[in-house]
Amino acid sequence: MATTIERRATVRLFSTDLPFIFKRVPRRRHIHFLINEAGELELRAPWRFGLERAQAILRENETKVLDLLEKSRRRRSERPPLITGTLLPLLDRSLTLEVHRSSFSVDAKRRPSRVERRGDNLWVSVPDSEPDFLRKALEKWYRRQGKIHFAERIQYYLPQLDVPEPTLSIRGQRARWGSCSTTGRVSLNWRLMMAPVALSDYVVVHELCHLRYMNHSASFWSLVESIVPDYRLRRRRLNALQFPL
Repeated sequence: MATTIERRATVRLFSTDLPFIFKRVPRRRHIHFLINEAGELELRAPWRFGLERAQAILRENETKVLDLLEKSRRRRSERPPLITGTLLPLLDRSLTLEVHRSSFSVDAKRRPSRVERRGDNLWVSVPDSEPDFLRKALEKWYRRQGKIHFAERIQYYLPQLDVPEPTLSIRGQRARWGSCSTTGRVSLNWRLMMAPVALSDYVVVHELCHLRYMNHSASFWSLVESIVPDYRLRRRRLNALQFPL
């Protein structure tokens, strides 16, 4: 069975050779390029897609690529520093980050980290304070909390919607808050754990409604509105949020 193949390459954009990550993904139907969490340009393509064709797609979308890179640079520059005292949102609360340097000295790929909530503090122990490593440790913690919290919220809304219980997965989609597959899998973005409950609940309801309507028809939106009457306002507020991770 084919598996995703990843390689690093360059493409001539803006009169310079721009590095990017080229991923060939089994069963993928469409081309999608984005800026990943490390600030790198990444293009995901169907399995039989060739590198030269991928480079041509990026050249054809040079202006869009530049816009994505600039937005990513601005978003990353606006992030608060991950140091002791920084406030990190958790649903309707804020936790004070408390960063500690662990005494472990092991291979970089196996460096241990530890994240715990201690009252209103988020206590983190990492081998070093390098921002990307610290962000990854925090992301793992938010993902674990999301698995628990959203399982509970799904159970809360299931009786109101009278839909089958889905399989839940927590993901890190950059361009969407959630998704629902025809096989009954609901995927939610872990960053929703940094949004107020009222806003993340809208996404939960939205995806659960897809278990009845796999579209955005009038019937679908009527069902959403029956549970979340102000869903339009919540959606606008959610899309306007800026997250520290």
